[in-house]
Amino acid sequence: MKVLISAAEISSDAHGAQLLSALRALLPAHEKLEAFGIGGVKLQEAGLETIADARDLLAMGSTEVLMRLPKILRALRSVTASARDRRPDVAIVIDYPDFHFRLAKRLKEQGVPVIYYIPPKVWVWRKRRVQILRERFAKILCILPFEESFYREAGVSVKYVGNPLADELPLQISKSEARKKLGIDASTQMLALLPGSRPAELKRHFELMLNSAARAARRLRENGLLGGEEKLLARVSLTANADREHFEKSLEVWRQKSSAPELEVVLSWDDSALVLASADAGLIKSGTSTLEAALLKCPHVVVYKPSGLTSFLFKHLVRYRGPVGLVNLFSGWKEGQPLVARELLMDQLTVDSLSEEAYRLLTDESARAAMIAEFEKLRNLVTAGESASPSETAAREILEFAQALKRGGA
Repeated sequence: MKVLISAAEISSDAHGAQLLSALRALLPAHEKLEAFGIGGVKLQEAGLETIADARDLLAMGSTEVLMRLPKILRALRSVTASARDRRPDVAIVIDYPDFHFRLAKRLKEQGVPVIYYIPPKVWVWRKRRVQILRERFAKILCILPFEESFYREAGVSVKYVGNPLADELPLQISKSEARKKLGIDASTQMLALLPGSRPAELKRHFELMLNSAARAARRLRENGLLGGEEKLLARVSLTANADREHFEKSLEVWRQKSSAPELEVVLSWDDSALVLASADAGLIKSGTSTLEAALLKCPHVVVYKPSGLTSFLFKHLVRYRGPVGLVNLFSGWKEGQPLVARELLMDQLTVDSLSEEAYRLLTDESARAAMIAEFEKLRNLVTAGESASPSETAAREILEFAQALKRGGA
């Protein structure tokens, strides 16, 4: 079997790797799996032959896209040419809609059926894109339970397969076990900071989170909740592709200009699951990490500071007024209901508001307990009630689709 896989964003790399491993495991022993396309380190380790490296395409917002446009277009041309030459049985694209809508159009013109795994959140905005999904994609495999009915009502072939985080996270690890792995004392108050993975996200969130953590630590000390030489530990978990030297220098600059004796800041890479499992609370950039935090029972606030242009568009052109945090969406939120995790977005996100919420999460035990109780309800939802893992369920759907194609029935 020959498959093209495109995980053209680093945040999708692990999902793609899990899916590729599941595909290989489900294939009969006599059948070889040939996989090529776009991915990062984890997909490459899982056996993907990379036509383009996802790390070269990392972009967010109109300015960054323009700067990386030559590389993005080159990758689009390369993977299209490879598909023409190698004729895959099926193409699987993961997230990253602006790139994959264009790729799907080219692949469909070549007669290659395209399956969308982890589709875009068109139900938030750009609902007109549903027509593109219906026209260019043979099937949608969604990972949020409420998406299935939305897509089905729009006439899209869809299947909810569960959430791949269930495969990737150490869901059974205890807080004490996680702290032991990271060398953190059981008595230390700890705040997890996850500023994001894309360059623009890191730029907008990194210092803001540090300043908020410092202010929360100062308030803990003033109210007698940090005694003696105790400090609040803020552990900043960055993705593996984040520039280590840049962030170490940025932290040093921040320390020189900020007086925060009550706060200890530690940078770490590619360990978000352990950091979240260890933390008393978290400041988490909106996205997959918020669901990761919920599944690891870390009380948190959802934050997001977009560019000025994105803020303007969202305020004035987008009609969606619901939550954006995955834990709030998974909870089946309805208008008028309180959110499971507070969201501080756009203009609402300031050092004042974020430090206030950080302090509340660290000190209000009843609020923490209520939040964790809601998190515990998510476990069955992310597995879609299946005995198989979500990645295996997705892989099985793909294989059944490919087999039906060979029989002439898809």
